[in-house]
Amino acid sequence: MAVLRVDPWDPGYGTSFELELELDDELPQSVETDIESITWAPVTPSPVEGLPCCAFVDGVRRIDLHLFAEESGAMAAALAGSWACGVAWSTRPPRVGEVVVGRALVVGGGLAHHDLTTRIGADDLHYVFIGVAGATPIDPIVGLQNIMREAEAVLAQTVFDGGEAELLVLDGPLTYFAQGPVVGMIKRQSRSYLPLDRATILAALTEGQRTPLFRLGEQRLERYSWYARLASVRPIDGGMTGIVRLEVATSIGLEKARELADLTTVVLPRFASVVGRDPRAPQNLYPVGQLERVLRHRLGDAALVKRALELSLWEMYV
Repeated sequence: MAVLRVDPWDPGYGTSFELELELDDELPQSVETDIESITWAPVTPSPVEGLPCCAFVDGVRRIDLHLFAEESGAMAAALAGSWACGVAWSTRPPRVGEVVVGRALVVGGGLAHHDLTTRIGADDLHYVFIGVAGATPIDPIVGLQNIMREAEAVLAQTVFDGGEAELLVLDGPLTYFAQGPVVGMIKRQSRSYLPLDRATILAALTEGQRTPLFRLGEQRLERYSWYARLASVRPIDGGMTGIVRLEVATSIGLEKARELADLTTVVLPRFASVVGRDPRAPQNLYPVGQLERVLRHRLGDAALVKRALELSLWEMYV
């Protein structure tokens, strides 16, 4: 059984190790742009009457305490982390529905430890042990991320099965949920998926326009994807301001993918946040921002949780 030691760096600054790896989603091995058999130019969908019932599913995670796990001379990175996921509905103001909160003790290097419980006031915080094979600082973070994504998948399935949502938007890549009117929305563009001769279209998009569909292939979950601009830009803004990438599973078929692409391009700008009120505006949709505030509140005070964990370890080992 491993012994846990504290890395005293504040979790907000990462670890005292240098993180040389970055969290990454499964990358496509091929990109096919000639999908819709239309001119490669901005697409302006027809307006829709009314507003469909939209559900937005998102999750947040937090590293409460960075740790080292030590056993018989072996040492690996570990962490105590919290996560929460929930759903927000497209009412005005947004209505936050079901919320699920969990905590995990993620230990790398194949080392084992029992669950960890700490107390704040009358509340017990229970961190469930999860083992991961890798020993680098990034491996427990990936483990915590995967736990949160699995919980999001379960919640998304529950919302979908309820039948109330006419459009289900998952904040982030579509890696785990594929059927029905389900769209993954990526608001941070860390890489380009289009070849240079096609990427010039992005700067030409105006609010309520999208690119033609392109296919992200040769991966576990093949997807149709498109870019859309959610809001108009100021003359001083960069060309990617207000642009999000959206995706659906290819299993729903090209025609349904086209319908969802048009629907999201028209509907999602209505939820775009306002510069000055949200630091990630306009890509961070208003219902998602409201949901994130609720989720972070449900995680508890970070400083209190960190001190409680350190006290539990002190009582355990000292």
